[in-house]
Amino acid sequence: MKTLKLIFINALLLLTGCASQYSITENEIENYLNKEMHFEVKQGNQIIGINLVLNDMQVSLGDKPNTMGLTATTLVRIRNPLMPISAELKTTFEAQPWYNSETKSIYLRNLDLVNVSANPADLEQALTAITPQVMSFLRGFLESQPVYTLDMNDSNQALMAKMTKELAVQKGKLVVKF
Repeated sequence: MKTLKLIFINALLLLTGCASQYSITENEIENYLNKEMHFEVKQGNQIIGINLVLNDMQVSLGDKPNTMGLTATTLVRIRNPLMPISAELKTTFEAQPWYNSETKSIYLRNLDLVNVSANPADLEQALTAITPQVMSFLRGFLESQPVYTLDMNDSNQALMAKMTKELAVQKGKLVVKF
């Protein structure tokens, strides 16, 4: 009976060509990232240290072939007795999304840093010394965490998770194909 049901579902999907792919929009990925992804680093002590909090991510899909753009806003606080610094660091990466069939999730690889800016702008020079460390933290975190996980409680996404063969980046969306 289970085999018959699976055959029926496959035949139905083949007959309805529009059901051969599932799209995930930029907004869906942004909502997932801002809800599910939490990143905070604290190093140092009460007098000297650094605190990084990732609090906002924006996604851009398809501006370049097979590329996802990700802009992350990170609050940076540097404690020191001479000149404490508090700034917002905006980093933009480009990466290739890929689908992991074991975890039913989409991850990023080959992250390239495209742009870094600070607010207030006059702190960019002061933040230059810590920028490589911040980028290392962010790159490691973003490459190891899923940017989207298919919802196994949603019947469409659960079916896509089982049958996904390819992930394509199109303007404004990721297309999960089977």
